[in-house]
Amino acid sequence: MTIVDNQLNLLIALYEEEKDRLQELIRECISESEYLFAYYHSEALYQLSGKLQTLHNIEDKLYDEKEFRKRIINAFERRAETDGSNNMRECYDKVVELTKEELRLLNLIPKVETFPGVETLLDESLAKLLDKKIKDLKLILKKADNFFIGFSYSKKMLKVSLPYVKHHTIKRLLYEDHINSFKKLGFDLSVNETKLSLTLTGSKEDILSKLKIILAKIVFEIFHYKEFENESYIQFTNLDSR
Repeated sequence: MTIVDNQLNLLIALYEEEKDRLQELIRECISESEYLFAYYHSEALYQLSGKLQTLHNIEDKLYDEKEFRKRIINAFERRAETDGSNNMRECYDKVVELTKEELRLLNLIPKVETFPGVETLLDESLAKLLDKKIKDLKLILKKADNFFIGFSYSKKMLKVSLPYVKHHTIKRLLYEDHINSFKKLGFDLSVNETKLSLTLTGSKEDILSKLKIILAKIVFEIFHYKEFENESYIQFTNLDSR
């Protein structure tokens, strides 16, 4: 899959792929009379659809309104195809025409950026870190609480860490559910429970691709993205003196 620059769009794209996969699994299970497995996949699809709707609404504040009009258009187009009455078809066509115009106007409204400028700067900074042009890269989430994710790169390994876990737990910035979610992403909790850390290896492109998915899930799944509005920024030491 093409690497999507925007973290949110990347996560949406991944979940859309997973949604398609689950729908195909459900069809296969039903065709083979595996109804219990079809039910399990349906439950997973239901949960995934809920996440997708939330993410789409973050990406586009008018998403629900647009989807509502799309459903109206599809429903009345189907009715127009099956109804034998010319008068009713004209009525359905009129509803479709008006709703399409409403949808067109909604699509003309510019989307508001979730994190203006921050994601592009983070992508650029991570690339510079792997090229050894900067060091000590941090994604500051809440400066006042010293709540940040740190990145370091050496020997073709990118280390990602969230320090002061015990302190953040006491301050109720982190809960057990948060820590467990980090572990599901591959993070390890240190023996003294003070740091969550993750090591990524591979080519630079592979590392950045994996990291984008992980960061997207941290911001949009583990936490609520609005927690970091107006507080997030990038910090690093510049090594490129030219």
